[in-house]
Amino acid sequence: MHPVSIYRGPHGCRARRKCLKMLLTQQLAHLTKLIQIIVSQYFAPLSSLLIVHNSTHATELQEAYLTALQLSLRNLSQPRLLQWIDVAQLPHDESQPDALEWQVLRAVNASVTEGFITLLPDTRHFLHARYFATRNANVRLKDKLYLFLCELEEPRDLLSMEILQFYPHHLMVRPAEQANKGCGEADVGGFVSGARARARAGAGAGAGAGEAAVSLPHPYRDINLELWTQKFVGGSGNLDAIFLDAFLPNETFANRAELYPNKLLNLQRRALRLGSITYVPYTVTNYVAAGVGNEDPINPHRANRTIAYDGSEANIMRSFCEVHNCHLRIEAYGADNWGSIYDNESADGMLGDLYKQRVELAIGCIYNWYDGITETSHAIARSAVTILGPASVPLQPWCTDILPFNGGTWFLLISTIGVCSLVLYVLRYSNYIMKRRKGKASFVHGENVEKSLLDIFALFIQQPSAPLTFDRFATRFFLATLLCATITLENIYSGQLKSLLTVPLYADPVDSIEKWAQAQWKWAAPSIIWVHTVEQSDLLTDQILADNFQVRDYTFMYNASFKPNYGLGIERLASGAFNFGNYVTREAVENRIVMHDDLYFDWTRAVSIRGWSLMPLLNRHIRACQESGLYVHWELENVDKYLDKKTGQVLFNQAIGYVPKKAPKALEVDDISAALFVLAFGHAIAGCALMLELLHQRLLHRRN
Repeated sequence: MHPVSIYRGPHGCRARRKCLKMLLTQQLAHLTKLIQIIVSQYFAPLSSLLIVHNSTHATELQEAYLTALQLSLRNLSQPRLLQWIDVAQLPHDESQPDALEWQVLRAVNASVTEGFITLLPDTRHFLHARYFATRNANVRLKDKLYLFLCELEEPRDLLSMEILQFYPHHLMVRPAEQANKGCGEADVGGFVSGARARARAGAGAGAGAGEAAVSLPHPYRDINLELWTQKFVGGSGNLDAIFLDAFLPNETFANRAELYPNKLLNLQRRALRLGSITYVPYTVTNYVAAGVGNEDPINPHRANRTIAYDGSEANIMRSFCEVHNCHLRIEAYGADNWGSIYDNESADGMLGDLYKQRVELAIGCIYNWYDGITETSHAIARSAVTILGPASVPLQPWCTDILPFNGGTWFLLISTIGVCSLVLYVLRYSNYIMKRRKGKASFVHGENVEKSLLDIFALFIQQPSAPLTFDRFATRFFLATLLCATITLENIYSGQLKSLLTVPLYADPVDSIEKWAQAQWKWAAPSIIWVHTVEQSDLLTDQILADNFQVRDYTFMYNASFKPNYGLGIERLASGAFNFGNYVTREAVENRIVMHDDLYFDWTRAVSIRGWSLMPLLNRHIRACQESGLYVHWELENVDKYLDKKTGQVLFNQAIGYVPKKAPKALEVDDISAALFVLAFGHAIAGCALMLELLHQRLLHRRN
C-alpha cells in the first residue's frame, strides 16, 4: 500500500480535493478500458449512434464516462454517424417542440439509428422519450443495442421498467455498491469508495493542524464496474434485473459473460400474447374444454378452458413458438371480428385490443389497414376479394324467333320489304298504264299498295301469294332475283334458328367488376372490413362497389345466394382455391359465376404493437415457411379440412371456364313458346283487323 498524507489546515480542503482527483484518475483507468471494449466490439459495426448526456448536472464519474466514450469513438477505424443530445439544453416540458421526446424522434427519423448510449443521472427520462419515438417514428428499423452508463441508479428499479420489453438488447454499467462511500468525508460521485480502502492512518505534525493519511487501494481491491441487464426471457420474472458480470480493476471480467446475450433466440417459455379470430382457412380459434385444446388462453381465470387453434397462419405462429421456445397464449375473438381503430382513439375487436396493448400480436387474414399506428410483418399470402354473382340465364323462349338477327339486321330487313313493296307497286301501276283499255276497271292505288306489301312479305317468308300476271321481262326478273334472295335469307335464318333451339343462347353475363359496377347490383359480406381497403379509393369503380356493399348476417346471405341480382363476397387464395363462408352452398353455386377479375388484392400479415422486438424473427420465420412451401401446404390442408370440397370444386371449375355437359331433356311447352307467341300475336292482329273491318262496314251502312 502506498500511503498519501492529506493535511487538514488552511489549505486542507484544496489538498483533499487534489487527493481525490488522483484517486479518481487511477481508479478510472479500467473504466476507459471497459468502454473501449464495449464500443469496439458491439457499437463499431453499427452505422449510426445516438448519444444522450447531461452537461449541467454531470458528476466527475459522468464526466469520466463521457471522456472515455469520446476517446473510444475517436479510435474507431471507420467513421460513424454520431448524433449528440445534451439534455441540459432542452426544456423539461415534454409538450415543447425541443423537448427530449421530440429530439429523439427527429434523430430516429433523420437516420438509421442503430445504437443508443446514455450518460444521464436519470435514465428513465430517456427511456420514456425513446418509447415516444418508437410509437411515432416513420423509420421502423429495429434498434440494435443500448448502453446505459449510470452512477447512482439502482439496477432493480431501472431494469424493471416495462418499456425495456421493447429494447431487450441493453447493458447497464454502474460502479459497485459499497457500504461506506467517499474519501474521508468527501463523496466523489459515489465512485470512490472507502469500503475497500484500508483504514485511515493518522500521523499528525504541527499544532492546530490535523492530518489524516489515506492509503490508496490495491488495484485488485479497487471498485468493480457492475454489468446488469433485464432478464426478459422465461415464463415468469421477465422484468427482473440480472447481474451479468463485473469488470475488475485489473481490466478483466470476473465471469467472462456475453455482454449482449441473444435473448430472442431462446425465449425460455416466455409468454407471447396473441389475438386471433376464426376465419377459415387462415385461423380457427375456439374456446374448448380443458385438455381438449392445443393452446392456453390469455385470461387465467378461465382455467377450465383451453384454445383449439388451427389454420395456415395459425401454424406459422405455432411453429414460430416451437422454434424460439415461447409460450403461446391466445385470445379468441370469434368469427370475422377483426375490429377497427377510430380517429378519436377508440377501438374495438381484435385490432382494438392490439391498439390498447392487451395483446402484443394479432393474426388472421389481416391486411395493411393501420400501418401508421401498428407494425406489420412481411407479407404472408396473397388474398384477393372478388364477387360470386348470378350466372347468365338463357334468354326467354318466347323471343327465340327474333334471336337469329340482331336489331340492325331486322331494321335492314324491314326496310328492304318496304322498298321492294314500293317497287312492286310501281311495276303494277306501269303495267296498268301500258295495257290500259277501254272498259277495264280503274287502278285502285290503296288496294295495290296493300297487295304489294302482302306479296313481298309472302316471298320473304317463303309462302304462296295470289297469282301475279306480269308479262314484262323487267317485272319477272325483279321477282326472280327477289325470290333467290329470300330463299338464301330464309336458309340463313332457319339455320340459325335451329342452332338456337339446339343450344340455348344466354344473356350477356355480368362476369367482371366493371360490368358489376355498371349493373349497380348489391353485394354483401359478413364484415365491413371487406371493403376497408378500397372505401377511400379514387377509382370510380371502387367507389361504386364500396357504396353498393352491405354487411349482412349468414342467414340473409344464404337466401341472397339464390337471388338473380345479388352478389356475395368470396376470397381467392394464394394456393388457387377459393374461400367462402357457410352461407355459400353447392345448390346456389351451380347457378352462379365467379368474376374473372378481382375487386382488389392485398397481402395478409401479422400485426403487432409498434416496436415489437420479435418482429424481425417472425419475418425471418415467415420467409422460411414460404420458401419451403410449408405455407401453401398448410393452406391447402386447411381448405380440404374446413371447406366443402364439392362447392370448392364447382367454384374452381367456374373460374377456369369449365362447363359440364348436361344430359338432353324432353321438350317442354316453354321450348316451343316462340312459335306459340307468333301464332298468338298473328291471331291477335287478325282479330283486331277483323273488328276494324266490321266497324268500318257498320259505319258505311249507317251512312247509306
